[in-house]
Amino acid sequence: MKVVVNERLIASRGRLGKIASLTGLAVLLAGFGFSFFPRYFYVSLLCLFLGLVFSNIGTYNLNRWVKRPRSDEVIARALKGLDDRFWLFSYVLPAEHVVLGPTGLFVIKAKPHDGDIMCEGSRWRRKFRWSYLLRIFYEESLGNPTAEVAWEAERLRKFLAQKLPEDAQVEVKEVILFTSPAARLELHSPLTPVLTAKTLKNHIRQKGAELIPQETYQKVLEVFRQHAEEIGAA
Repeated sequence: MKVVVNERLIASRGRLGKIASLTGLAVLLAGFGFSFFPRYFYVSLLCLFLGLVFSNIGTYNLNRWVKRPRSDEVIARALKGLDDRFWLFSYVLPAEHVVLGPTGLFVIKAKPHDGDIMCEGSRWRRKFRWSYLLRIFYEESLGNPTAEVAWEAERLRKFLAQKLPEDAQVEVKEVILFTSPAARLELHSPLTPVLTAKTLKNHIRQKGAELIPQETYQKVLEVFRQHAEEIGAA
């Protein structure tokens, strides 16, 4: 399998995380200093607020873009062994993670959450734990992965509609992937396939009896590679 990753984006978001974290720490320390002077009480409160905002932005970006393994690394590792007809594009296209291969075109929505996670149809719920309160300021909420992957897939469809002739349109398939081995999934007729790193490879390799015609596959691949070059990711 071949992998194209937007390293420039990863590096820039990682720098943002580091700068925001250091800025947040500096502002919090300034607020602590102002707290010793009653006449600067409101300045101290403002510093506290801004320091928390910057710290949360920094921690979020560090966890997503610096902490290893990143979601793109988990996907690449899970798909290791697929032949060179399969391509993984991460942070390159309108959808974050896209796999193109002879078995189809897949949009993968990666979720790093752990714990007990339940899905019924398109409804999601995560069993509450008190430890989650410690992560509330820097961990993204579970949200609705079904709606999120559908939104990303629709963005990719619109992108392809602008780039490809009508006779070369291809079905975009949606996948929700939980990257943490500590995620315990309870699934009841999910509308979108919900997978783990262990099950992703078989899904991509075996999914669908309808293969992409070779000519269409080449056109889609050309569009993706050209776009990657335009944004400096290839």
